[in-house]
Amino acid sequence: MLDLVLAIAHHLLVFGLAIMLAMELAYLRADPVPLKRLSGLDAGYGAVAVLVLVVGVARIVWGAKGWAAYADNPFFWAKIATFTVIGLLSILPTVRFVQWGRAAKADPAFHPPAAALAGVATVVRIEVLLLLPLVGFAAAMARWPL
Repeated sequence: MLDLVLAIAHHLLVFGLAIMLAMELAYLRADPVPLKRLSGLDAGYGAVAVLVLVVGVARIVWGAKGWAAYADNPFFWAKIATFTVIGLLSILPTVRFVQWGRAAKADPAFHPPAAALAGVATVVRIEVLLLLPLVGFAAAMARWPL
């Protein structure tokens, strides 16, 4: 039963990440950009990403399959690598959101430059696109050996 609960939690958290990225893209398109909401959403995104890792580790440690099922699974490692790349990419938007929040606090009329908004939106789109192979690796991982 614990394995089922952990699997459900893991999947719901990953879906939450996808939803949060979609919301970030929507906020980045808004005029004006809701910087407080964007920053809060990004903080939530970071927290959920940490929970994905915690629950994923719990699945490995206490789940039905155990570490042995994952250690030699190339799709597991591909999934971990993809998740890591997504996490590293998310640093740039987070830094920008913090900078913009500080600028807006100092000057309530502040609006992020269009080029900066476009650059951050591109990074978030890449994060979203990387969810596609991540999900594919997860499905292949669960069926290893193929």
